[in-house]
Parts: sequence; C-alpha cells; structure tokens
Amino acid sequence: MDALDDAATRALADHDAGGLTVAVVDGDTVHTSGHGHAFRSEDIPVRADETLFRVGSVSKVATWTAAMQAVDRGQITPDAPVDDHLETVDLPETYDEPITLEHLATHTPGFEVRGRGDSVRKPEHVRPLAESVSTDVPARVRPPGELHQYTNYAAALTGQLIADISGKRFRSFVTDNVFAPLGMSNSTFQPAPPGLVPADGTTVEDVVSFYSDVSPASGLHTTGADMARLLQAHLHGGVVDGERILSESAVDAMHQQWFTPHERVDGMTFGLFEGSRGDTRLVRHGGSVPQFAAEFTLIPEEDVGLFVGAHGNEASGAKQEVVDTLLDEFAPVDSSGNRRTPDGMPEHADELEGRYRSVNTTDTVSAEKLVYGLLTSQPVDVRITDDGRLITEQGDRTDEWIEVEPLVFEHVEEDSTLLFRETDGEVTHLLNGLSAYEQIGYHEQLSVQGWLTVAASVMALTGLVGWPAARGWRRYRGGESPPQSVTRARWVAGAGLAGLLLFVLVFVGVTIAVASMDRPTLFNRPPAWFEVVFVVPTLGVIATAGAVAYAARAWLRDDWSLVTRVHYSAVVGATSVLYWILQYWNLLWVRMG
Repeated sequence: MDALDDAATRALADHDAGGLTVAVVDGDTVHTSGHGHAFRSEDIPVRADETLFRVGSVSKVATWTAAMQAVDRGQITPDAPVDDHLETVDLPETYDEPITLEHLATHTPGFEVRGRGDSVRKPEHVRPLAESVSTDVPARVRPPGELHQYTNYAAALTGQLIADISGKRFRSFVTDNVFAPLGMSNSTFQPAPPGLVPADGTTVEDVVSFYSDVSPASGLHTTGADMARLLQAHLHGGVVDGERILSESAVDAMHQQWFTPHERVDGMTFGLFEGSRGDTRLVRHGGSVPQFAAEFTLIPEEDVGLFVGAHGNEASGAKQEVVDTLLDEFAPVDSSGNRRTPDGMPEHADELEGRYRSVNTTDTVSAEKLVYGLLTSQPVDVRITDDGRLITEQGDRTDEWIEVEPLVFEHVEEDSTLLFRETDGEVTHLLNGLSAYEQIGYHEQLSVQGWLTVAASVMALTGLVGWPAARGWRRYRGGESPPQSVTRARWVAGAGLAGLLLFVLVFVGVTIAVASMDRPTLFNRPPAWFEVVFVVPTLGVIATAGAVAYAARAWLRDDWSLVTRVHYSAVVGATSVLYWILQYWNLLWVRMG
C-alpha cells in the first residue's frame, strides 16, 4: 500500500485538509490507515481504529443495511406501502400509487427536496427522529417510481420506518443489529460524540456548528476500522468473523439494480448508487457535511471495497484524490478510446435546445425554491452544432455528445449518457445520469428575471416616490389637483407597492430577529408563525388587482389625461411583474408544512 500512503500524503499537502482515514478490503485482506491529525486536534494523529470522522450521506449505507435487515426478516417487503407500517408520520395522499420501501431506497417516491429541518447549529436543538420527519413533510410532486430525485428525507423516513417496525429507536436498532454484531464499537449516531474532537480543553460544541437533524441520512460518526467491517459484511455475504447481519441472498439483492431511467444509465441499487469504470461495476455512496467528506465504494465482482474519510476546508478534494488512486489500482480505465463523431443531426434537434434547471428547484412548492434556484446546481444550456453534436454548458464545464438512439446521447470521450424525456410529445426533461433537469422558458431564467426586477422596480418607484412628490410640489407651488378618481386609483396602487416594500422589510427584520435567538436558523427550522410573513405580499396582490381594475376602467372610459393613464398603467404593470416574480418563487400563498 505504498501508493496509498503516497496518495494520502500528497492529498494532505495539496489540499487544505487536516486528516484522512482509509480502509481497503481486498478479499480476505483488510488494510486500514490514518494520516494527518484528528479533527481540530493537531497534536493527536489519526488512528484508523479510534479517530472519529463524520461521513455525511455515507450514513445512509448503515440505514439501508438496517432496512434490508427488516426485509430479510420478513418484517416488510420492498413493494409494501410504507404508510401501512408508519405509526408516527402521515404521508400526503396526493396520488393513487402508494410510496413503497423500494421507492424510498431508490429515491423515487416523488417528494420535493426538503432542506428545512435537515440540520441545526447546536446539538441541543436536534429533535427526536419521529418529530423531525413528521414536521414539514415534503409535498409529493409526482407519482412514485417516475423520476429519481435524491433527498435526505427518503433516508430519514426509512429510519423512522425501521423504528416503527421494530419498536426501537432508530439509533438503538442500528447499534444492536448492525454495529454490535460487526464489532463497529466506535460508530454512533449521537449528534456530538466527544471523541470527534479529542484535544484537551476543546469540546465538539466549541468548533462545530452543523448537526444533522435527520440522523439516518447524515448523522453517522465512525472510524476507518469500523467501516472496514461494514465493507466486509457487504462483500462477504453478510458475515464478519462468524457474525451474520444479512443473508447472502439479501446482500446480493441489495447490490442489484433496482431503478434506472434507461438501460444505458447506471442506476440505483437498494440505497446505493451504481457506477462504472470501463467494464467494472461499482456500488457506492459518497457524503459530505461542513469540514468532512467520505466515500464508500464496493466492487462486488472483484471482492474489493474501500472507504475514505477526510476533514478540513478542502476535505472533498483530499478524499477524492485518494479515492482516485485506489480506483486506478483496483478498477483501471483504458482512456485511449476513440473520439465518437456524429453521423447526422439528432432527432427533435430544435426541441432539445434551451435551458434546463434542476428539478430540485422547478419541483419545489415551498419558499425554499428561491434558495435552491440561487444556491444549488447551475442550469444546463443545450445547443446543437451544424455537424450534429449536442453541446451542454453548465458553469465552466462544456461537454459534447452524440445521439446513439432517439433522445439518448453518449459523451464523445467519456463513459457518460445523457437522456431527454418527452411528455405528450414535447421534450420536458434532461437526465445527466440520474440527475434530472427540467426545460424552462426564457422568462424563467434568473438573468431575465433579474433585469425584469430592476426595470420593474425603477418604474414602480416612479409611482411610489413620484406621486407623493408631485402632490407635495403642487401644495408648495399651487396647481390644479388631479381628479378624485386618479387620487383614489393612486392610493390603491400605492397600497400594492407598499405591500412589496413592507414584505422586504418584514422578511429582513424577521431573518435578523430569528438569527439573534437561541434557536435553529430561519432556513433550518422556520418558526410556526413564519408563514404570517407571506400574508403581507398576498394583501399587496389584492390591492394591485384593484389597481389593474382602475387602469382598465380609465382606458375604457377614456378618463384622465393620456400621460396619466400611460404612467399609471406602467406603474401597475411593473408592480404586477414584481408580484408575478414572487409567485414564481413561491413567496405568495406559500405552503409552509
């Protein structure tokens, strides 16, 4: 493992990372190692058998292993409606098709992505799992089984499902049925285990401000040695040192493909992702939380598994450098393949071009839509070249694809597949592997809405500021007042404008007030009364509707002067545009849970 040690040393030197832990299982051979220092403990070296790392979404590997235990013991079947077994959560009955355990394990239940409730800043704010998953239940935005959309809620709900089936708390069940039999004595779902920061005089609370509020999805703390034993269980038919946690058939089933949008695309196993390196099939899951990153990868056909955990500001980069080194050794890829070339124009070429936005944004029905739209993955722009290549541009990355069958494209150099999905004969979605994007119109683009907001705000201000200024000037210098109908109309339009201004002020004020309280952040866990904030712009919409009626009547009756009618209509139109933008981002009549 000299190459591994060199890679770990290089990764810590190349990246702003403090420590790494590695576990490699190759048949009956197990290698574990530690590199660098423990988290925020520079005088304490990483030891694979005792140094704790946070593993983020790799926590889900333990959760889905526990879920498969329930299946293996006949307590639930993968195709059983989870509503029949859940005692603490009522799922929306939006569609006739029930959500099953299989849907949860493949991230196809049809939930919107829910960010609120996933994390808190202090360990004392972490809620019992039953409360976390039953509060702010995400909306069901499509029938189950149609589209993959990765969410923490699916794994968290599965954790509660395990608890309701077993009659034990999730943490206790996993400890008794996974960790203890495998000898994973240091692994825990406690939110702030003292061993995470072993340095004297420093507590976890002193240096950590992220705590999972959905522990089955992202709350595991573990060591490299413990994860080596979980790798062994998955590679050796569910048995480690004579202790069985799963039947061999259950392990095989867990690693089989359970969902894919197309036969050419790597899909989902039972809770883990498929991957490919040439002809080698991987079963894997990655994870990260602030200051930590991890990777859990199985190569079942080679009886090989690896785990890498890292901490530091650039933990993800350091982790990936070590992972790449290991995969180059155990699953090398021949990169000398020929570049693919198109043999004509793609079908539906004109329909494919445009901009596509992540369904994490487009399918969200709460006010979180704006957060995802501004802060999550960048949109994908698609265009077709004259020689038939399809070009995708996302941020700084540009890729080229050729069509291999209608609506299916292969990368010209890499082993990647791009799909387009039709609904009623129209192209609606782009799928880059499992990541789904929905085609959006020109008016939905952030840049267009940004310029609309600026232009509409300037025009609206000419009324909000100009009308009172003109009235004051007339009082000061004297002059003929406008008709009473104009004054009334301006008051109504002003109320609509005031609704916008007041909404911004109230939202900012509430955000500052909540941030100063000893409670979770506004995004992590909005207070129950927060929905009242959205009443303000809702009342403004009502006033603006009245202003639209005044404008229409003025034009129909030929009231007021032409200049007055044009300006009033422009102000009301601008106000309407601003309210339309609020509505687009779910800031009116918002579903708050």
